[in-house]
Amino acid sequence: MEQTATITYEDIRPHLVYDLSNFRSDGYLQMTVAHALDDAVTSAGKGGVADAVNAAFTNELGADIGLVFENAFTSFLSGFDVPPGGGETFGGGQVRTVLENAINSISDAQYQVLVAASGGELGISAMSGMINTSSNQLIYALRDLAGPEGAVYRFFNSESGSHFYTTSVEERDDIAANLPHMALEGPSFITDAYSSTGTALHRFYNTLTDAHFFTTSADEKAYVEDSFPQFVYEGVATYVYADPTGTSDQGVFRLYNEDTGTHLFTASEAEAANVQNVLGWKLESVNAFYVELA
Repeated sequence: MEQTATITYEDIRPHLVYDLSNFRSDGYLQMTVAHALDDAVTSAGKGGVADAVNAAFTNELGADIGLVFENAFTSFLSGFDVPPGGGETFGGGQVRTVLENAINSISDAQYQVLVAASGGELGISAMSGMINTSSNQLIYALRDLAGPEGAVYRFFNSESGSHFYTTSVEERDDIAANLPHMALEGPSFITDAYSSTGTALHRFYNTLTDAHFFTTSADEKAYVEDSFPQFVYEGVATYVYADPTGTSDQGVFRLYNEDTGTHLFTASEAEAANVQNVLGWKLESVNAFYVELA
């Protein structure tokens, strides 16, 4: 039966806790939050996650209760060595415990403020729905922190002057944690190609310069392997498109720096123009392959 504003928070609190584990859909929701939390905490740090939690729950439950949920997640994350590169994996049960701790920490005064803001009536089902809605909003916020699906992340190597690209969140976080000369510049572009639909982007490591080289050309790959023993083939970095597949596809510029012997791949026409006009890079290809803008 729907409760009214005349009751206290203590009257509905046990029911809110019970609802966290009463339905299979709630368990799936908490597991999804946990998976999103894995990537977001290593991308944006504990502070970034705390801000996302606060915003998601404040939107539905008000600033005071939003802070309660933020504090619950902050307390939970304080026990983990993240970010980045901590390798932690969170589970749905852990998220459920965090939510339960937050629910148990809400005061009656905070609840009554929310009741008043809701028009003087806020029962169990409505309150549970608001918590679930906030959790769903949190998932999207955490995914935004982790970066778009299919993102290709770009690093700048300050020692070699080269750029490095990876689609692996784990590799991204490990590099950011352990190689201070590698500056993460963020998602450079996005690809949704697979081995069955796209073209392999091959990756080489130059043992003499600590730089990486990338190519989609099978002939160039074979030439590098046959002619330059210092280039170690590291496999397929990702898959991209050789030709545009839709109106949102963008050709990638391939540029070469004669001074450092390194290459730059960018989907930004402005960046390609800038490195040519200001830094003297040479344009090797306008449409080396096709991606989507990040």
